[in-house]
Amino acid sequence: MAKFNYTGKGKDGNTAKGVIDAINRDEAATLLGNNGITPIVITKDNSVGGKLKGINIFDHFSLGDKMMFCEELSTLINSGVPLTQSINIIKEQSTKGTMRKISDGILRDIEGGQSLSGALEKQSKYFSPVFINMVRSGETGGTLDKTLEELAVQTQKDHELVAKIKGALTYPIVILTAMIGAVIFLMVKVVPSIAGLFSELGAKLPLSTVILIGTSRAMLKYGVFMAIGAVALIVGVYLAFQKNEKLKWGLHKIILKLPIIGKIALKFNLARFSRTLGSLLSSGVSVLEALDVVSRSTKNVVFSDEVRKVAEKVKNGSPLADPMKQSKVFPVMVSQMVGVGEETGNLDKMLIKVAEFYERQIDNFTKNISSIIEPVIMIVVGIAIGFIVISIITPIYTATQNIN
Repeated sequence: MAKFNYTGKGKDGNTAKGVIDAINRDEAATLLGNNGITPIVITKDNSVGGKLKGINIFDHFSLGDKMMFCEELSTLINSGVPLTQSINIIKEQSTKGTMRKISDGILRDIEGGQSLSGALEKQSKYFSPVFINMVRSGETGGTLDKTLEELAVQTQKDHELVAKIKGALTYPIVILTAMIGAVIFLMVKVVPSIAGLFSELGAKLPLSTVILIGTSRAMLKYGVFMAIGAVALIVGVYLAFQKNEKLKWGLHKIILKLPIIGKIALKFNLARFSRTLGSLLSSGVSVLEALDVVSRSTKNVVFSDEVRKVAEKVKNGSPLADPMKQSKVFPVMVSQMVGVGEETGNLDKMLIKVAEFYERQIDNFTKNISSIIEPVIMIVVGIAIGFIVISIITPIYTATQNIN
């Protein structure tokens, strides 16, 4: 048996909330129905002894958390629960420290007279400009519940897209990590023993073996300093690229030009651009405002600059499709579909179709990435291990020949 927090409506129409024991959510819903309560939100209670577990310092507001926030808030508002009460319910039922903190801040601002979008703006660390603008449009048009539903769908798509990319990169990262571990083991354990044997044999060592033994001795003597230096270098380069816009722009341009990574990065940005722009337009945001929001939300600065250039030409009276045709970032297919969308008055729907097209392409790529990357990794591993083996075997063979 587990405990479930619930919020629902009683027979008298009033909001009812509490905790119920059940095997799963379905049984909890059935038990509530038998007691005359129509459930609205049911969440598993992960607390111990009625008190929350200590807040984990690693708690963060993930895309999954944001999706849950949208779905729960949309369901509560659609069921007629007032906004402040809805936020309070989400706060009380959440077992994550970050979610409680965010909900508490939003609740205080709304009770102080702020709109939901205004309260979210104060939490801009967790909510993107796209999210805030869509909520503002939903408030203005009186369709906040539907907008939140759409945001939940968009957040879910973003979550799936990021998860697929991360999943595709997991395999090569694991293999490369194992390879680096194997090389380090050989260099600090095997090579020093072999070096002693070579010294006893008095064998003439080829250049590759000299390099190998020299590297091994350096790793044994200065390994800790080399590791610290490598970490410091990586952190330094990362910070330099983060703070210097020219360096960041150059790096992002290089990423888009790379053979395989560049294509997937472009498709990822196109999928996000199309879905975000389509969602904003369907929420009633103007094209210019939507383009401005998208440009500020796009991570790749090269792609972001292209969106700004497109927005500038649209501002001067050009249809959206025309500057996209002239851009080197947007494929012809995208500009053509945008043009059709503008002519038919279904630009938002056409953009969603473009997003779905690129999401399917990313899905197919991630399914086949193992077969693409595996041969490359095997070649790299073979070269590294082969160099070490040849450097060890060659002097042994030479020494044996001299003995004979």
